[in-house]
Amino acid sequence: MEITYIVGNGLDIQYGLPTGYRDFYEYQASIYTVEKEIGRVNYIYEALFADSVNEYENWSDFELFVGQLTKDDDIFITDEVNREKFLEDFIDVIDDLRDYLKLVEEKFVFNDRLEIGFKATLSNLMLDVPKKNVSQISTVLKNNWIEDDHVNILTLNYTSVFDKLFKQSETSFYNMHKNNNYRTYIREPIHVHGLLSFGTILGVNDHEQISDRFSEAQREDLIKSKIISSYRENWEVRNEGIIKQSKIIVLYGVSIGATDKYLWNQIAKHSLSNGVPIIIYHYVKNFDAGNPLRVKRLYKAVEDKFINNCGMDSSKEKELRENIITVVGKTIFNLVDEGVKE
Repeated sequence: MEITYIVGNGLDIQYGLPTGYRDFYEYQASIYTVEKEIGRVNYIYEALFADSVNEYENWSDFELFVGQLTKDDDIFITDEVNREKFLEDFIDVIDDLRDYLKLVEEKFVFNDRLEIGFKATLSNLMLDVPKKNVSQISTVLKNNWIEDDHVNILTLNYTSVFDKLFKQSETSFYNMHKNNNYRTYIREPIHVHGLLSFGTILGVNDHEQISDRFSEAQREDLIKSKIISSYRENWEVRNEGIIKQSKIIVLYGVSIGATDKYLWNQIAKHSLSNGVPIIIYHYVKNFDAGNPLRVKRLYKAVEDKFINNCGMDSSKEKELRENIITVVGKTIFNLVDEGVKE
């Protein structure tokens, strides 16, 4: 059976890496202030840092901002030179982000005793979900009882810390949900949007998120799916193929932003066509489950965000909502110090 985890920036942050959008914003704002004094002008930074109190929290917020800037700024109406300058500036932003994340990686102190607790995460799968949804997961497991489980990890992160930790972790073990004739195998992580060293992809989801003042070719430099295709590595075929084979899909540490609509759409279609559960882990620090109305609203907000950003017809909303399982306040892939265990 194929189980697929899609992890985002929240996992890097869980491991202590300051890779969030606000981390980069604060770092780059100070650098750009100095660079501007010696003549550097970047359209994107000029607009971004002019609003010092912007409430952007996630990378998807920033990506939407870039797309919206192409619509709001009148300098792009008739001036081809400015449109090309904007694209060059966007390329520079990607390089700045890569430089920042390389510094973050360099500062991460590796401990060769640290392992990712894959076994614990898989063991807790049915313990984490609300009791109402346990039967959904157990039904999938029973329908795929007499076979090994293979776990795919699609990461939206560019950093390679998770990859290095993976290599020193236990990635094969007896399946705790089946009898001991079968095993669970964790496959190497796959970077959906590239790594810092190869194919760092940042951008919007589609043409609607960019001004039509830009030519088709120019807009394709800002659209993720188009950029992925331009690499000619068949990433899009590989990624969609993994999703279509999955019997359970788990989202963790992702903002479910509109700039990754193409990905949420693939997941939603597969879920509706094959009855595949979508488990969404929504981490809330110091989560208080005491107020049922607050918890109810939180569950609905998570579901609504996925439904609103997956691009499915509203007629499918009720059916899709039944396939979404929200888990609040819990973490996965926690690090274990093997030295301490001994």
